[in-house]
Amino acid sequence: MAAALTAKVARATRTSWVESGGAIAGAESLRAQAEALIDLDVDAFREARAALVRTHPNASARGGPTGPGAVPLPAHDTGQRMTQTLLRAADVPLAIAEVARDIADVALEVVPHSERDQRPDVLVAVTLAAAGARTAATLVRVNRALEPDDPRAARAAAAAQAADAAEASAYRLRG
Repeated sequence: MAAALTAKVARATRTSWVESGGAIAGAESLRAQAEALIDLDVDAFREARAALVRTHPNASARGGPTGPGAVPLPAHDTGQRMTQTLLRAADVPLAIAEVARDIADVALEVVPHSERDQRPDVLVAVTLAAAGARTAATLVRVNRALEPDDPRAARAAAAAQAADAAEASAYRLRG
């Protein structure tokens, strides 16, 4: 939604902003990336939850099935496969955080060129992008497989901080 709002406002600036086409293309590309990542995130979460339930049948993975219906993995299959599955579940929200940061940056670029009546839309876009980056960074941080020094958590946090900075800048520019 943030990328779509950004593209919408950038389209409205075509007659007054020479570089609007780049902002439109960037926002549309990021929107497509975000949509694809959301689908990947659903799959990664489903796989991680299933792996957790199979490995720890009495432990719920964010509300997943537990108890008698859960099928434990064979002992030789639990370690590395479980870690890889959980790490994939961290990689996708990391990518989402980085795309959200990029959307916030494009929205920030559009703010000073937007008409006053379109500005609330682009401000909402940058706010949504920053919130998405923070949320995705949280999902990376809470991943059970990440070591404390895993760079994914730092990258996700940096993406969220950059998106927050873009949001703050956008509100300063709103005029």
